[in-house]
Amino acid sequence: YQRRVREFQTFQHYFKRINLSNQHNMKILVLLCALLGVTSAAVECYDDCAIMLEYDVDGTSYMELVANETKCSESTKKMCASGEVCAIFTIDIEAKMTMEVDGQNSTVDAVIEGKYSGCSEAYEMTDEICQGVEADYEAGFNVDPAYKYHDFDTQCGAVDACTKDCLISGSRAVLPGAVVLLVALIARLM
Repeated sequence: YQRRVREFQTFQHYFKRINLSNQHNMKILVLLCALLGVTSAAVECYDDCAIMLEYDVDGTSYMELVANETKCSESTKKMCASGEVCAIFTIDIEAKMTMEVDGQNSTVDAVIEGKYSGCSEAYEMTDEICQGVEADYEAGFNVDPAYKYHDFDTQCGAVDACTKDCLISGSRAVLPGAVVLLVALIARLM
C-alpha cells in the first residue's frame, strides 16, 4: 500500500513540475503533440508517376529528347492515405528499336532506366508486376509508328516502402507546410 502511495506522490510531483494547469504550457503541449502527429502520420509521394533517368540509343544519350519525362508533375504529388507507403522501384530496360533510315529498316539497341512511385500498401516486386510494367513501357514507346521498340528485357528493382523523404523528383520543401505553421504558432504562444 505504501509503495502505491509513494508512486502516486511521485506522479503528483512530476505533474506539478510540468504544471499543465498553466494554459500557456498546456497549449504548447497540445501543439507539440499535434506536430508529432502531423510529421509522422502521412507520407508525401508522387502518386502513379514514372520518370526516366537514362535513355540511350546505340550508346548515345538522348536524355534531351525525353526531358519532359524526368520529373513528376506537381499534380501527382499527394499525401498517401493512412496505412499506405510511397512504393518506389527502379526499372532497367534493354530493347531493340527499329526505324526506317534511307528507305531501309535499321535496328539499334536502346537502354532505358526509370523510376516509379505510387501510394499503396507495402508490397514486394514479383515477376507478374514487372511484366505489367514492361507491357506499359512497350505500349508507351510504340505510340509513334516511325519507331518500333521490341525484344524488351526488363529488370525491376526491389520495392522501397518509403515512409520519409519519398519524392522522387522535383523540388523538395525543406519542411512540410504544416510543420512550419505549427512552429510559427508555438513561437507566437511563447
